[in-house]
Amino acid sequence: MVTHDLKAALRADRLLYLEDGSIAGELSLPEYRQQDEKRREVQVNAWLTSLEW
Repeated sequence: MVTHDLKAALRADRLLYLEDGSIAGELSLPEYRQQDEKRREVQVNAWLTSLEW
């Protein structure tokens, strides 16, 4: 799935950041559990910030 929606991306166990058609970053996450959604959001935001997104 390709998305720009953070809420949708939080349900994935692997996120890829594409830049100019190439993979510029990858983040693996544990299996989705709804009670961990806020923690995942913080983790994904930190990762995207590190990529200067």
